Amino acid sequence: MAAPIYDTDLQDITLCETTTGFSALGGGQSGLGAGTDFAIQGTNAVDKQVNGALKGMVYDFGSTITLGADDHIFIWEVCATPGITDIKSNGGIRNTIGTATNAYYEWYVNGSDTLPEGGMKNYVVYYTGSTAQNTVGSPGAAPRWFGGQANVTGTAKGVNFALDAMRYGTGLYITEGDETTPITFSSSAAVNDQSANRYGIITTVPGGTAMKGRLVIGQDSNQVPTASYFVANNAAITFLETEYAKDDFTQVIFDHPSTQVFINNSTFTGIAGTNPGQIRFLDASTTGSIVDSTFKRTGTVTLQPNVQVTGSVFSECRNVVQSGSAIFDSTFIGTFSTQSAETTASLVSDDPSLITFNSFVGDGTHFGMQIIVTGSYTLQSNTFTDFVSGSVSGAAILFDPPGGTGDLELNIAGGVASPSFINLSSGTVTINNNIGITLTGLKDNTEVRVMENGTNPPVELAGIENATSGSTDDRFFEFFLPAGTIVDINIVNLQYVIQRISPYTIPSSDAQIPIQQVFDRNYI
Repeated sequence: MAAPIYDTDLQDITLCETTTGFSALGGGQSGLGAGTDFAIQGTNAVDKQVNGALKGMVYDFGSTITLGADDHIFIWEVCATPGITDIKSNGGIRNTIGTATNAYYEWYVNGSDTLPEGGMKNYVVYYTGSTAQNTVGSPGAAPRWFGGQANVTGTAKGVNFALDAMRYGTGLYITEGDETTPITFSSSAAVNDQSANRYGIITTVPGGTAMKGRLVIGQDSNQVPTASYFVANNAAITFLETEYAKDDFTQVIFDHPSTQVFINNSTFTGIAGTNPGQIRFLDASTTGSIVDSTFKRTGTVTLQPNVQVTGSVFSECRNVVQSGSAIFDSTFIGTFSTQSAETTASLVSDDPSLITFNSFVGDGTHFGMQIIVTGSYTLQSNTFTDFVSGSVSGAAILFDPPGGTGDLELNIAGGVASPSFINLSSGTVTINNNIGITLTGLKDNTEVRVMENGTNPPVELAGIENATSGSTDDRFFEFFLPAGTIVDINIVNLQYVIQRISPYTIPSSDAQIPIQQVFDRNYI
């Protein structure tokens, strides 16, 4: 691969370099101008003076625009006199979008009480789905006129209202990258922040980056998957509030089977209620790791089998979808359900055996883990605290398989307490508090059989055809059984003398048994 290729699917409505195509709203057509005073993208911005009234301007695209299912409209807008601008609830600063100058919607995006610092800002609107605060006439589904207005209560000393680049689409699409020149959040922001671009997707802020919309790594702007290489080291990403966007508008997406993703010691923070930002791995073959990172009030984090999570914290996030990922030594604290789809658990698991040495902390209203598969699994060294036993909304584990049928057996290993659970299936849930016994020092091609002591015919309780865990000359095999169980352990390797540990009583805590296999002189 080569250096990253940065692209966007944003389409220009107008870059506001001239007043051509603009019309005044509320009067003052002759006051329209284009100058450098308020420009944030390119050279000019279209501006005018607004005094003691609701006034602004809209641009005629010349034809209606059919928006895609995820398309949003991005508009740069400023009212430079916050002291005499009305408050937000009265529509101090508005986005105005519609199908004619007498048929449009108005979204109240800011005001003197919510924008004390002033400045040009990028506002985003989901035209086909969000609710506007005011409607003039009967605007249609496909917009043609785009702009904004300011509701000013006093007399300004000069030009005080301006619009700059207006576009529609979803976000940035980035491909390629390698170990020498990886794709990063900061490099993406640097491209976004160029004066010729100013897309409004991801921008540099003190201490990190802030974003809204789609940041897609591993797809080009036509959404064709392309191998990419992404690294985030010590990054801090804030997902911005976008109150008039779709609730899944802001997403960091990784795609393509050969894409590699490495996230280390980074922080993701969602500050929005309805659109808190999602992280999604789309391809089951994408490889990656998330290490020592923190996710605070973000939306759903969707993993994949080749993406491993270690030492990370998910605090009040909507949920984490395991999708076959190995998750180790991490912490899940509560959750929130302000999005349109209600959440049920901090972690949605399709393979509980890969969830090891984690801590789950309840909030009294949600589950720690939602298990969506049937079968028997070992749940190794996971602790559940502050969950409500027997509560439909606050137990540690929810068993809810697709179709609502099937059984679940959880073998609780690591000397931890049994978690409380709710069973929503028509099957049964069995919780076994088991002890982990590890046989160490095994040779290659060693077979282990753990049999129930004293039964005839013998009953196998655990075993493996060939112990492969560990290094070549130091394989190990671990099994889990209830304390007090009496077993016979048979260790078989054709090159070594057969060993038998009998009887062996499973102790009250995890234990290791070192094995020294002696070469069999009769082996041919």
